[in-house]
Amino acid sequence: MNRWLFIWRRTTRELWFRAGLYAVFGVVAALAAVVAAPLVPTAMADRFGGESVEQVLTILASSLLAVATFSLGAMVTAYTAVSSAATPRVASLVTGDEATQKSLATFVGAFLYAIVGVTAINAHYYAAAGRAVLFLISLAVVGLVAFRLLAWINRLSRLARLGHMIELVEDRATRALVEAAARPNLGGRAGSLGPGALVVTSPRTGYVQNVDPDHLQRAAGAADTHVEVIAVPGTFVRRGEALCRLDLTAADGAVQDSFCAAFTLGRSRSFDQDPRFALTVLGEIAGKALSPGVNDPGTAVEIATAGVRLLDAWCQARDEAPEAPEVTHDRLRAAPLPEAEMLDDVFGPLIRYGAGDLRVAIVLQQALGSLGAERGPLGRAAARLGKEALKRSVAAMASAPDRARLRTIIS
Repeated sequence: MNRWLFIWRRTTRELWFRAGLYAVFGVVAALAAVVAAPLVPTAMADRFGGESVEQVLTILASSLLAVATFSLGAMVTAYTAVSSAATPRVASLVTGDEATQKSLATFVGAFLYAIVGVTAINAHYYAAAGRAVLFLISLAVVGLVAFRLLAWINRLSRLARLGHMIELVEDRATRALVEAAARPNLGGRAGSLGPGALVVTSPRTGYVQNVDPDHLQRAAGAADTHVEVIAVPGTFVRRGEALCRLDLTAADGAVQDSFCAAFTLGRSRSFDQDPRFALTVLGEIAGKALSPGVNDPGTAVEIATAGVRLLDAWCQARDEAPEAPEVTHDRLRAAPLPEAEMLDDVFGPLIRYGAGDLRVAIVLQQALGSLGAERGPLGRAAARLGKEALKRSVAAMASAPDRARLRTIIS
C-alpha cells in the first residue's frame, strides 16, 4: 500500500494518538465556550450560568483520573495475560484495539476538559452566558463518558480472552489475504528480470513491513527501467541484502535511494500487508496450546478451523479474480504469495506438536482433506501435509485403538 497511508494507519493505532486527539478536543471545547456565549439567550444564561457547572466539572476532574488510571491498568493486565496465554506477537492487537483506545481517550480528554474548565471558571474567564454553554457541553461530556464506561466494561469481559484474540488475528488475516488476492504480484506482473540485473540493497537491517508499488512504479518510470521486488512484506533483510532488482547495468546513489524509499523496514513484522504473519501468529498460538505445560487441544482445534476459514477466503478471492488480472503497475515484477508456505505457517505447528492427540489428528485430517480438493499448489501442499500428519500421528500414538480409529475416520 501507499507508504504514507501505511504510516498513517500505524500512527492512528498508537495509544497516544487517539488519547492526544481527544485531549486537544477537550481543551478546545473548554476554552471555546466563550465564543458561543453571544448566541446564548438571556433566559438560558440566567438558568444555566450559575455555579452548578463548576460542581459538575469538579466531579469529572476528581473521578476521571482514577477511572483512566484503572482502565490503563486493566489494559496492561490484559496485555500481559494475552502475551502469556497466546503469544507476544498478538499482544499489539490489545493496545491497537479501537474500542479500548476510544474508552481511554474519552476518559483522558474529559479529564483535561474538566481541569481546564474549572481553571477557567476560577480565573473568571466566562461570563454567565459562557458558563451556560460550558454547562451544556459538560452534560454532553457526561453522557459520552457514561457510554464509553459501559462499553469499556463490556470490552473488559472479552479483552483478555484467548478466543477473542484468535478472532482479531483471523479478521486481520482475512483482510490482508483478500487484498493480496485482489492485487496479485503487488499490482504488477509475475516473473523475474533476467540475469545481470542491478541489485538495490537495504540500507539497514529489519523486517520489510510495507512495499509501496505506486512509488516503485514512479521511480521505475523516472529511471526508464523495470523493477523486480525481492524482499516482499514479511522478509527479514540484513543491511546490504537485496530489496529489489533493476533492469539496468548501473545507477547512481540517488536512483537507488528512490527505490529504497518504497520499502518500510521495522523491528517486527506487520499485519497490514503481510498475511503470512497473521497465519504464523495463529500457528504460534496452536503450538503453545499443545505444549505440555498448557495442554489445551481445544484451542488447537479452534486454530485448525480458523486456518480452514482463512485459506477458504483466500481461495474464494483468488477464484473470483479475473483470469488475467489488471496490471496497474506495468513496470513492476513480484512473486505471488507462496500458497504451500501459507499452509505450513498455520498448520505446521499443529502437525508437529499435535500428532499424538487423537482429537487434533482427526481435525487435522479433515481440514487438510478439505483443502486438498483445491486446485493448484495449495491443494497439492494440503495433500502432502495430510500424509505427513498421518505418518506423524501413527508414530506418536501409543494406543493401537487410537491409531485404528484414526485410520477408520480418514478412510
